[in-house]
Amino acid sequence: MKKIITALLLVVLIVAAFSILSAPHVKAQTSQAQVLSYTWYEAPVDTVRAGYIGDLVAVGEVQNVGSNVIGFLDVSGVARSSNGTVLNTGEGQAFGNNLLPSQKAPFYIDFDPTSSVTGDNTYTSLVTNVTVGVIYVVDTNSTQYSGLTIPTGGSTSSLSNTGTYTVTGTVDNTGTQTVTDVFVVTTFYNASGSVLSFNYTNYLFDPLGSSSLKPGDTMSFTATPTDNTARLSSEIANYSLLIQSSPLPSSTSTPTPPTPTPTSIGSTQPTQSPTLPASALTYGIAGAIVVIVVALVVLMLFRKRQKNAQFEPPPPPPPPPPP
Repeated sequence: MKKIITALLLVVLIVAAFSILSAPHVKAQTSQAQVLSYTWYEAPVDTVRAGYIGDLVAVGEVQNVGSNVIGFLDVSGVARSSNGTVLNTGEGQAFGNNLLPSQKAPFYIDFDPTSSVTGDNTYTSLVTNVTVGVIYVVDTNSTQYSGLTIPTGGSTSSLSNTGTYTVTGTVDNTGTQTVTDVFVVTTFYNASGSVLSFNYTNYLFDPLGSSSLKPGDTMSFTATPTDNTARLSSEIANYSLLIQSSPLPSSTSTPTPPTPTPTSIGSTQPTQSPTLPASALTYGIAGAIVVIVVALVVLMLFRKRQKNAQFEPPPPPPPPPPP
């Protein structure tokens, strides 16, 4: 039995070491990312992302202000009343993977009404202040493929007579590699530069219906603001685009961030959400392995103590009294 337990321990330790050494992400300081601007509003009837009509929503933009590549990051929002009472909290993820230093990405927080102080959306009328901050940052050595570009003049915007702000454009593969899972993230700003809304496309396809973009090929995209309203669209003064694809293998060098170009993405109702990396699973597995190892060690010690106690000889009798 002892040999079996020892063998199991050895296997578990080897697996744990492999999992930890092969983990591609490393938790970083939250100061490596910064919230630049955000706005908050109640989700309209034609909401795309909010769980319920009338949900409190915060949308904004974060920037990688550190020196490492950010694999992904989480943000958190707190809604308060005029006297400072916390009415609800919510969390969200930035819609951008493998952000290079100085790159930006939008975020979206949907405040779940069931977690509010009232248990429904009636609390939103009491909200006078919403604060947002970065709560979790994970570094990575993987980088986005730098051969994807939006050519100069490759995107245009228009405001329809129904009040919908729309951006159309093309993504060109000017590099030397074929990439897949290409999508575009758009951030919309008002005249003062504050974020009003965002959007992301589905995975793009070329004219032949392929999701692989070969060198020299082009894909087109369309973008409209998430939770679009005529009022919101009428306030949009500018937009920026972030192209995303399957990340390249890990690299020891950090490439120079590309110069941002005005562009945006569309799809009023995304049907396939781009997958963000989730290294939390790796950490969970590693933690579970550690718990198993500790449990096995305790079990071995307990059985050893029981065995020793079972066969321990009785204490010697006291010496006879002196005559």
